[in-house]
Amino acid sequence: MRVLAGTGMGVPVLPWLLLLLVMSHSAHAAILEVNGNLSCRCAKTTSDYISPKKYESIEIRPVGSTCRRTEIIIKLRAAGKVCVNPEAPWVKKLLKRIAST
Repeated sequence: MRVLAGTGMGVPVLPWLLLLLVMSHSAHAAILEVNGNLSCRCAKTTSDYISPKKYESIEIRPVGSTCRRTEIIIKLRAAGKVCVNPEAPWVKKLLKRIAST
């Protein structure tokens, strides 16, 4: 094993690098836990039924590194977007219908 130059103590470098790496990863993981949903688009969702006649488009954002939950965003013809709860029964049926087409 190598030692740090100029320390005079013969301190192995690898264990210190591993310790720094683990500490760095732990701190990063804690930040992700606290701020993991910063890139989510939906601050809140609704479970209220929305008629397909009102849809202009549907955006499905799966779980990813920037948002830890699935997001379903419906763009309405009358302008505006609505985030719907992916666990709502009508949304589950809608997603099954989309998947089967």
